[in-house]
Amino acid sequence: MSDAPLVLTPRQAAERLGVGLATLRKHAATWEALTGEPLPRGEHLERLWPETVVGLLSEALAAVHRQEAVSVEGALRALHPPEAPLLVPLLDTPESLRLLIREEVRAVVREELRAALASMPPALAPSIETDAVRLAVRDELESLRVRLHAGPFTSAPRRGLLGRLWAAWRGPG
Repeated sequence: MSDAPLVLTPRQAAERLGVGLATLRKHAATWEALTGEPLPRGEHLERLWPETVVGLLSEALAAVHRQEAVSVEGALRALHPPEAPLLVPLLDTPESLRLLIREEVRAVVREELRAALASMPPALAPSIETDAVRLAVRDELESLRVRLHAGPFTSAPRRGLLGRLWAAWRGPG
């Protein structure tokens, strides 16, 4: 038996919760905004619903129906405080993309750290403890990783006539 958490398709999650697919998508946006992490995606880019998330969402919906909470978001905040560990498994991304993101984040943090140290008076710079700097860099890397992970999906630029037509139709960005 596998230790991997059970993941439901959107249709299965909607049936289990007794809501429609459109309502489930709204709840997905609420969950992702609350946790700062996107739900995992399937091979067709549909959201996959871990059983733990569906259970929490079911409890939140029940709390709203019992009028113990004003909104699903409020009930989810009560059931899943932000300091609690995330219950959503990390997405499997290609190793090259993961390394590219890691290097980009490190480069941004290095530049910000250099700018912060350059703006400090020279008398204060030696008094900085390396552990404090290391912790600050680690926190910044983690927040950037979360923001990059939650950002919109962008694919590599397409080449050829079809790629140029696609880029012209979509516009910049």
